[in-house]
Amino acid sequence: MRNIISSLIIVLFSFSSKAQSDSLKTDFPSFNKMLVGTENIYALENDGKLSIWNTSSLEKVYNKPDTNPKYTSIGKDRNNTIFLGTEKGRIYKLNKNNFSTTLFLQLKKELKISSIFFNSQNELFLIVPYAIYDPIKDKYWNDFKHEPNGMVVEKRFLFFFRKRVNTYFDMPQYTFIDSKDRIWMTKSWGEFGGSVQIFDTKKRKELEADIDSLDFGLLFPKSVFEDSKQNIYVTSGLQHFGNSGEIYKIEDNHASLIYDSADFKDKDESTFGGGIFVGPGQYNEKEEKVYFATTDGFYKSEIPKANKISNPEFIFKPDLIWEREPLAIGIQMSIKQIDFTNENKLVFLTSNNGIGIYSEGKLKMLE
Repeated sequence: MRNIISSLIIVLFSFSSKAQSDSLKTDFPSFNKMLVGTENIYALENDGKLSIWNTSSLEKVYNKPDTNPKYTSIGKDRNNTIFLGTEKGRIYKLNKNNFSTTLFLQLKKELKISSIFFNSQNELFLIVPYAIYDPIKDKYWNDFKHEPNGMVVEKRFLFFFRKRVNTYFDMPQYTFIDSKDRIWMTKSWGEFGGSVQIFDTKKRKELEADIDSLDFGLLFPKSVFEDSKQNIYVTSGLQHFGNSGEIYKIEDNHASLIYDSADFKDKDESTFGGGIFVGPGQYNEKEEKVYFATTDGFYKSEIPKANKISNPEFIFKPDLIWEREPLAIGIQMSIKQIDFTNENKLVFLTSNNGIGIYSEGKLKMLE
């Protein structure tokens, strides 16, 4: 059954849209990392190439001609300097004037660098297999306590025996560093739930993600972000027979459900229809609103002071290519990340259609 589920099936969702957009294409490069800087948008292709667009003109200003080195991560420090990590444990600094690179750091081992973070003291932390790593002090952390979900993790001991454990490091799908210098790392296991790992870069220790009112067996994380009051938000969504989607607001280690797609399900529809599959979200500081992506398009809403979001504002629906979810009976979320430029343009990363820019009712897909 799992082999059938995990087989790749391309599904095309043709959405009508109020936005003016480019006609749907199927030959976009596949980007897996995106960073929105002060002047440019940076993206890494699956083969390790770097592409750069100017946020004002949206013109491509750089395209790495080859895959040597193969970049696997991108981040920026507190001075907005861009850094690139590779699959061979090297970190390069990007020159903002001509986009040339200089070697910044070589790790002691050739570890694949998956994520790059700088805290408020501009201290460098990396995600490598399978740990949070400080390459300057050569210190790593991998003892994260996990709350129960649908996954079973075992470790070998005494050579021949294995036992179930709840303390380990789970390579994340989505990462975020908040204003309190905590790195949030999340992963969805499809129908088996999800995981959240939190690391405090100031105290340099793993934190327990024992968040009240959060059921990890029913959590399918798609993003973590923060508002101007330092509240943390987690979006969750899955298509498994039917659609599901939630947004949780985390205050003082307590999670409140502020959006539930079940509230918007057509009561006349069956279990296999209705509802909304929620993807990543982001807080818009200029508008003081939450934006989030769904299979029904993009929405935005003010953050409710009490209760839940009751009337989210529809923005637009793009035409996208979707893939089958390997650990559920349904599709994967095609939209992987949301951010905003300094000009308040909405930027979103997709798995198959490149990067979208939405502004003043118009949609442009970067390639």
